[in-house]
Amino acid sequence: MFKIGEILTKENYTQAAIWCNKNDAHIEKQAERYVIVVNTAPAELTLEEKVAKLEQDYAMTRWQREGILAEGSLYSEYTKVKAREIETLAAVLRKGGI
Repeated sequence: MFKIGEILTKENYTQAAIWCNKNDAHIEKQAERYVIVVNTAPAELTLEEKVAKLEQDYAMTRWQREGILAEGSLYSEYTKVKAREIETLAAVLRKGGI
């Protein structure tokens, strides 16, 4: 029905959007036209970006992880696993990356 690179009109925009949802594509505005474009895979996060994302996702900074992972810590096993996940990556980053 539609194809990558096709220029859309007001009349076929909605149908094209539905088609894009089923065909790994999206609509982009290029100059004054709307064009069907193939979806691209997101770029792989760097190690630093992965650590920052996990810290944000779990609201857990380095000093908090150290307390959570300290011997005798009363934190739950779930929290310790999350802290260990971040700390493992952060340790590699501190040593200069992979």
